[in-house]
Amino acid sequence: MHFNRVAAALATSCAALAVCPAYAGEVPLYDAPPSWVEVAELDELRDSRGPLLLAEKQVRLEEGRLWVYSDFAIRLDSPEALTQMGTLQTGWLPDKGDLTVHRVELLRGDEVIDVLAQGSRFEVLRRESRLEQRELNGMLTATMPLSGAQIGDVLRLTTSTTVTDQALGRELQWTDQLMAEPIPLESGRVIVSWPDEMDIQWKIRGVEQAIAPQTDAGYRVIDIALPLPKAPETPDSAPFRFLLGPMIQATSFADYAAVSAVMAPHYRTAGAIPQGAPLADEVARIAAQTADPLERAAIATRLVQDQISYLANGMAGGNYLPQSPQETWELRYGDCKAKTFLLLAMLHELGIESEAALVRSSGGDAVPDLLPMASSFDHIIVRAEIAGRNYWLDGTRAGTRLANIDEVPRFHHALPVREGGAELVELDERPQSFPDQTVRLTLDQSAGVAVPALFEVEIVRSGSMGAALRSTADLDEGKLQRDAIENVVGSELGPVQMVDYSISYDDEPGLARITAKGVMTSPWQAERGIYEFSPPAQVAAQLDFNAARGRAEWRDIPIRLNGPYFGRSDLEVILPEAGEGFTLRNGDRIAADIGGVEVRSDVALSGQSLTINQSRRSHREELPASELTAVKRQLAQHLRALPIVRAPETTRRPWDYAADRSALAALEQAYATLIEDAEDFDSSALINRASFRRGTFDHEGSIADYDEAIAMDPTTDLYLARASGYFMLGDYEAALEDYRMAEDTDPDGSTYSSQIELLGLLGRGEEARTLAEDYADFAQAPHHADEILGVALGWAGDAAEGTELIHTALAARPGDGNLLNTLCWESGKWNLVTGEVLETCVAAVEKSDYSPSALDSRALAQYRLGNYEAALADANAALGEYRQMPDTRFLKGLILIAMGDRQAGQASIAEAKVMKPSVERQYAVWGLTP
Repeated sequence: MHFNRVAAALATSCAALAVCPAYAGEVPLYDAPPSWVEVAELDELRDSRGPLLLAEKQVRLEEGRLWVYSDFAIRLDSPEALTQMGTLQTGWLPDKGDLTVHRVELLRGDEVIDVLAQGSRFEVLRRESRLEQRELNGMLTATMPLSGAQIGDVLRLTTSTTVTDQALGRELQWTDQLMAEPIPLESGRVIVSWPDEMDIQWKIRGVEQAIAPQTDAGYRVIDIALPLPKAPETPDSAPFRFLLGPMIQATSFADYAAVSAVMAPHYRTAGAIPQGAPLADEVARIAAQTADPLERAAIATRLVQDQISYLANGMAGGNYLPQSPQETWELRYGDCKAKTFLLLAMLHELGIESEAALVRSSGGDAVPDLLPMASSFDHIIVRAEIAGRNYWLDGTRAGTRLANIDEVPRFHHALPVREGGAELVELDERPQSFPDQTVRLTLDQSAGVAVPALFEVEIVRSGSMGAALRSTADLDEGKLQRDAIENVVGSELGPVQMVDYSISYDDEPGLARITAKGVMTSPWQAERGIYEFSPPAQVAAQLDFNAARGRAEWRDIPIRLNGPYFGRSDLEVILPEAGEGFTLRNGDRIAADIGGVEVRSDVALSGQSLTINQSRRSHREELPASELTAVKRQLAQHLRALPIVRAPETTRRPWDYAADRSALAALEQAYATLIEDAEDFDSSALINRASFRRGTFDHEGSIADYDEAIAMDPTTDLYLARASGYFMLGDYEAALEDYRMAEDTDPDGSTYSSQIELLGLLGRGEEARTLAEDYADFAQAPHHADEILGVALGWAGDAAEGTELIHTALAARPGDGNLLNTLCWESGKWNLVTGEVLETCVAAVEKSDYSPSALDSRALAQYRLGNYEAALADANAALGEYRQMPDTRFLKGLILIAMGDRQAGQASIAEAKVMKPSVERQYAVWGLTP
């Protein structure tokens, strides 16, 4: 509601690059500072080189008026500072008091330039600086060009404001953040004073030394030197009361009951709804609809949420004063005060016991630690008591219905607004009875676990989450709506490609419903050749306690929990091969309470269908630090207990589709639809299908898609992708041309190694050498250039010289894993392996932590030496880590044939040729043939 715009503005520290908000009549006044102010001297500070020389506030509370004097001096030490301060700006509320400008000066050496004496004045430019935020706050904005300022000048700006709040009567309040290190402030003070006979409470946070008020000429005075020492670090996961930072508060309110009592007259509902008025007819309609008080409360809340738009009205004392229910109904807009007053009046007419309640919308847990003042709150709602239960009703929210009316917002504390006053109460801590979101997902993986999945999803959101999608549902079909839906679906499933979608908002139950169909990356992951499935959209898995309390000073700080939230997910997976051989791990039912969150999970695997039904529901606001270790342990155990499905070793692999793609017909159709529906200039659907085809070893199909995509929008990545396809098929000339096009598009030398390989395969070794010599201009280090040249020399017929050059580079960088692997591979290619080279291969494997690439190189070296058992072990180890290595699979075939198992060897070679048709031609160049 922006309940107290005045207090909120005053609570903001005025940094040197900003002017404090001020509240005055229709125009700023110009006068000397008030007599009680101690005007600071700058003489000793002017030689300081820091940017912020002075930041001072002097505050007086007396006779129902708050007076704030502000004095700032900043050095304009850069062009940026000069530009930023080139126009001074200030805003104020004309109904609250006076803004007086005391001084605008430029200090240049020993010269003092009085900007005001030169005739400069603030000019009122406009009203409603926050209208775009739906706030009609009555604030005026004024600006003044800072004429004649030069780099090195010190700008000194001094103002004072008075505030008398119509709603608070004689009560006073003030709060402000205190500047602390590392803010580069040379000198600062905050002085607060009040008549000795006034009963003022005050509180300071972040000041180490004890501060006691002094008496001076009949006034009590608090004097705080700034900047304060740097505040101790506090974990971000701490409740907000630990994150308040250094601050000062002063108030004439005796307690929160006094705040409650002052506010109560503004929310008296007697006579607020005149008989015979249209609003009275609305109340009568609700009464006639149902006699159930809870249903009445739900209908009334919905009416206020849906029929009254939000607009904060802070004019004419409106920061605390609500407009009347009748006025709100006629205008059809209002802020939280107006909506609460309207809802309260309606509930009273309907016979429902209820009262307004002040809350803090963010950081409500801090309210008991703050002094009693109206500015401790920034929002107001209704507390209704029905059948002995509290219901916290917020007219500024949306989507409240009977099903979810029991949801308790995370405001922590509330102050009932009551005649005679009331004390703070804690909001109820209870789980929701209706889910905020339900996700129903079907994954069709009947084509296989190694290929993309077809999905159908329905996402239903209720309450405010659902209402937030109402505007999306009202959009015309088009990119804007599609992108919004794709974001929602993607938040649950990750990146998706939607073939079809819909969105609707059912106003009666307050439910937003999204449905979508499309393609998504397979959620199955291969680990050493075995595919496992950890399901997406598992609401029971979306739980963490990412907080640290290892520091001694943090060990008593609780953990702030997110919420409230209640979610459900229902997942069905259609498995391939009728589910034969698929096994379920962790099939037990889960019903646990982990750190204040209830989690449930039920799973079943039956034939071709896997079903998982889960829920997650929070019911606590904080977790004591003493429980964190145990809760993290419990969470880890819970996550390990979630269902995992394992595919049989015989499940279809990506290369199994090369000979027969009939199982992929539904996926091909989905991609075709995506391409057909795409905009003429959008090649993303083509690129996605090309990637799918490439992943299932349909190289010709992927190249055809890349052809079309390049024709639409040629990019480096597309040329590189198509070049790879040509290389796999053995069209080396076309591949070389694409690599050259990519290099021309983005000349950085990154394609040179591929071009050298292709030139060599084409028998153009001397061109490869020349290109490698050119690479020296791009190489980030000399050994990179030597490595590339060494490879090229092999293609040019000087393999021994090439490996020697790599060996020399390695001598300068002993233990370099990349050079070790290159030397091993090049020696194997050209049959130059010796015992010393094999030691290099062993070192390459160890340095790479047994990477498939290094194992493959060592396998080739062992094969060249006739160590077939060792070669086979390395090839199998490499394929165990990454099975889609056609070169290694071809080499394995050669090894098996050399060991006498021609049938198995030919089978391995056949698999390699399915993946990479050019592999036999490539290895033949090195004399490696079956």
